[in-house]
Amino acid sequence: MRPQAPRRRTIRSTVVLLVVACILPAWLLAAIVIYLSYERERAAVLDQTREATHTLLRLVERDIAANQAALETLAASEDIDRSDHTEFYRQAKEVLRHTAGFTIVLTDASGRQLLNLLQPLGSPLPQHANPALLRRVFETGLPVVSGVYISRVSRTHVVSLEVPVIRDEKVLYSLGLRIQLKHLGELLQQQGLLPGRVAVLLDSEGRRLARNPMDETLMGQKTFPALLEATQRETEGAIESVSLQGIPFVSFFSRSAPYGWTAAVGVPQSALTAGLAESLRQYAVGALALLLGGLALAGLLGRRIARPVQALVAPALAIGRGEPVSLPPLALEEADEVGRALAQAQELLHQREADRAQAEEKLALAATALDSAVEGVVIARGGRIATVNRAFTSITGYRSAEVIGQPLAILLAEAEKTHRNDRRRAMCETGQWQGEVHGRRKNGEMYPAWSSISRAAYGSDEMILVCVFSDISAAKQYEARLQHLAHYDALTELPNRLLFRERLADMLVRAERHGNMLALLFIDLDGFKPINDTLGHAAGDELLRRVAERLGGCVRASDTTARLGGDEFAVLLDELRSPEEAGIIARNILDTLERPYILAGQPQCQYISASIGIGCYPSDSLDAETLLRQADMAMYRAKQEGKNRYRFFAPEINAQASERLFMANSLRAALDRDELRLVFQPCMDFATLEVAGVEALVRWEHPQKGTILPSRFISLAEESGLIEPIGEWVLREAARRVREWKNAGIFAGRVAVNLSPRQFRRSDLASRLLVVLDEAGLAPRDLELEVTEGMIMEHPERAVVVLTELVAAGVSISIDDFGTGYSSLAYLKRFPVHSLKIDRSFVSGLPGDRNDRSLTRAVVAVAKSLGLSVVAEGVEHAGQVDFLRRIGCDFAQGHYFSRPLDPAALGAFLREARTQEAHS
Repeated sequence: MRPQAPRRRTIRSTVVLLVVACILPAWLLAAIVIYLSYERERAAVLDQTREATHTLLRLVERDIAANQAALETLAASEDIDRSDHTEFYRQAKEVLRHTAGFTIVLTDASGRQLLNLLQPLGSPLPQHANPALLRRVFETGLPVVSGVYISRVSRTHVVSLEVPVIRDEKVLYSLGLRIQLKHLGELLQQQGLLPGRVAVLLDSEGRRLARNPMDETLMGQKTFPALLEATQRETEGAIESVSLQGIPFVSFFSRSAPYGWTAAVGVPQSALTAGLAESLRQYAVGALALLLGGLALAGLLGRRIARPVQALVAPALAIGRGEPVSLPPLALEEADEVGRALAQAQELLHQREADRAQAEEKLALAATALDSAVEGVVIARGGRIATVNRAFTSITGYRSAEVIGQPLAILLAEAEKTHRNDRRRAMCETGQWQGEVHGRRKNGEMYPAWSSISRAAYGSDEMILVCVFSDISAAKQYEARLQHLAHYDALTELPNRLLFRERLADMLVRAERHGNMLALLFIDLDGFKPINDTLGHAAGDELLRRVAERLGGCVRASDTTARLGGDEFAVLLDELRSPEEAGIIARNILDTLERPYILAGQPQCQYISASIGIGCYPSDSLDAETLLRQADMAMYRAKQEGKNRYRFFAPEINAQASERLFMANSLRAALDRDELRLVFQPCMDFATLEVAGVEALVRWEHPQKGTILPSRFISLAEESGLIEPIGEWVLREAARRVREWKNAGIFAGRVAVNLSPRQFRRSDLASRLLVVLDEAGLAPRDLELEVTEGMIMEHPERAVVVLTELVAAGVSISIDDFGTGYSSLAYLKRFPVHSLKIDRSFVSGLPGDRNDRSLTRAVVAVAKSLGLSVVAEGVEHAGQVDFLRRIGCDFAQGHYFSRPLDPAALGAFLREARTQEAHS
C-alpha cells in the first residue's frame, strides 16, 4: 500500500499563513493589555469601596463613643444616689441636649424604669423593653450597645446605649440613652457616595439600622441572606449579591469590634466593567485593520516568490529524462540554489554509471576469494541466503542449491532464535557482531560455532550480511573437560569445594530475590579413618564413592551434593518451607549412610555413620562464608554429643566454641596453678544407713569464672589429652584424703574414682594404680573404679582383659550410669564388675513415673541375677528411698543424704556419723 501523499499548499497560501502567524502575537498582546487594564480598574473600585466602608464604620464608632462618654459622666453624678431624682432629672435633660439620643432612662436591676426623660418625673413607667440588654449590663458591668428594638414609651425603632452606674464595685442602675434610627441614617448621609453605591449599617443580628440612600420601610428588617451569612461568619470581607431591584452588586463589609455593628458598602457590577466595552470596541477595529493589511501584503509577496520556482519545473523534467540542460541564474537566491543542485544531480548520474562497472569487476574478484576461504561464509540479503562458499558445504552438509533463498534460521539451533533480537540490535548499533552460536547441520546434528557477522555497505535498502563461521566442537570438548576437572571431584564425580561455593553464592542470591529458605548440611563421616588405614586407600576410595551415591539418592535433583575433601561432604537444600524439612532430610541421610557397605575384596560388611551440622539462610546467616562456618560448628557439636546425629546451628554454638577455646587454654594451666580441688559425696548403705564409701568428684576453681563442674571441662580434657594428668591428680588427691580419714579413725569405706576412656585404654593402668595406692598407704580394696557402658563396650574383648587385671589386683569395679548406654548381657556376665550404678535420670522420676519404676526394677533384677550390688544416684527425697529399699537396692547417694562436700566438711560429716553409730 502506497503511503498517503502529504497535503500540498501553494507558496501564496503559505505566505498568507505566515503573515497571519505574525499578526497573532499582536492580537494576543492587545487582549492581555485590555485584560490587565480591566483588572486594575476593578481593583481600584473595590479598594475605594473597602475604604468607604472603613470610613463609615469609623464615623459610627466615633458617634457612639461620644454618646458613651456623655452617659458615663452623667452616671458619675452623686445626685443619682439620692431618693429624690429631681436634680438628677435636670442634669439628664442638660446632657441629653449634647447627645444624639431622644431620651435618657434610668433602670434598676429588676428592669423597673426609675425615670424617663420622655415622661415627667414621678410618672408611672413600664418595664425596660430589652431585658436581655439590661441583664448584660448588670452581669458584665460594662457599657453595652443594643440591636434595634421597639421602645415601649416612644413606640418606635430605637437602639440603646447602656452604661452601668457603679458604686463600691457594684452595679446599682443602668443608665440608657435611646437613639432613633433617623440619627444613624443622618450619619450615613454625611458620607458622600459615588452614583449607584449603597451603604447600610447593621446591628449584631443583621437588622438594618440605617441606609444610604434612605428607605424607612427597610429599617429594623434583616438584610439579604448572603450578606447576613457572611457577617455572621467573618468580621470583614467581600461578597457578590443581587440588590432588591435585581442589580448584581459586590459588597464590602466590616464589623465594629467594640460594638458588634457592621457597616457595608455595595458597588454595582456594572461599575467594575464600565471601561471594558469601549476597550473591546477599539480592539476589534484595530485587529480587523491589521488583518486586511497583512493579507494584501501576503498576496504581493506570494506572487514574487512563486515565479522563480515555477521556472525550474521544465529543466528538472529534462534532467530526469537524461537530457543535457543549461540552467540560467535566477533572481531569487533560494530558487537559484535549487537550480545548482539540479546541475550537480546531472553530474552524479554520469558518475554512478562509471562506479557500477567498477563494482562488477570487484565482485568477480570477491567471489574467487570467497571460495578459497577455510571458514564457512554466508552472504544474506534481507535475511535470506544469497550465496555460500565451498567451506560452508563441508561444515554444514548443505549444497549451495539447497540453501539459496532460504532464511538464515535453518542454519541455527532452535534455541538460538531467542537471541535473534540481540544480534539484530548489535548489527543496527555497530554494524557487526561476533560470538558463539549453536549451529545445525543438514542431518540435524547440533554443533558449536564461532561466528562473525558484518553488515556490508551496498546501494540497496535491503540489509546485506556477511557471516563467517567455523566449527569449534573440538575446542569446546577440551574446554568442557578442563571445566569439569576444575569443578568436580575426580573420585566421586561430585561438585568440589570450588563449584560448591559458586552454587552456594548463586543460591543465596536467588533465595534473597525470591524470599526462599535454604539449608547447608555439613557432613563428616564417623569411623572412616580406621577403615581407610586398616583396609587401604583403595577400599577407602570405594567407600567414599558409595557414600556419594547414597547422598545423591537422599536429595532432590535441584539440590547440590559436593565433596569438600577427605571424608567431608556438603549438601545444599533450596526452596525449603521450614528448617524441619532440612532435619528430615538429614535424618534420612544418617539412616542411609549407616547401612552396611560391601566393599570389593572384603569378606565382612563395613559400617560407618556421619555427623551432620545444619546452617539455615536467612535465620542463621546471610553470607556464604559464615553459613559454611556455622554448619561446620554445628557438625562438631553433633560429634561431641555422640556422633551419628545432626544438629542445627544456634548462636550459642559460636559462643560455646569461643568459650571452649578459652577453657581449653585455661585448663592447661589449671594443674600448675593448683586450681583443681576435690569434693566427696557419701554413699549410704540401705541396710545399716551408715556411710559405706564416698565418691570423689573434681571441681575447677577458675579465677574469673568461679567453680566449674566436670560436665563443662572433662570433654575438653579428653580432647586435649589433659585427662591423664588430671585423672592421676584426682586419684592421688583422693587417696591422700582417704588416708587422712582412716588415720583419724572416722572412715573405713572405699573411695570411688571415675576412670576416663584414655586412662582405661592405657596398657599400664593396673600398675600405675597400685603405685599410687602404695604411695598413699592404701590397700587396693580401698579403691573403687567407675567405668561407663560406652567405655567398656567400645572394645569389649579388651575391656574383659583390663577389668580382669584390675580385679586381680584387688580393685573394685562399678559400671556408672548403667542403663543409659548399650550393654550386651552376654558381655555383662563376663565383665568382672562388683556393682551397677542406676543413673539419676531413672531415679528422678521415682516413684511416680511408671517407666522409671520398670527400668529401675529391671536394673536391680539384672544385678541380683549376676550377683552384683546396686547403687542409686541422685536420691532426693524419702519417697525414692522407700521405693529403692523395697525393690532391693543396696546403696544410694544424693542430696537426700548429703550434697558433695569439701574435705573438711566431709570430715565433720564422717565424725558426726561415727558418733551417731556409737550411740545407737
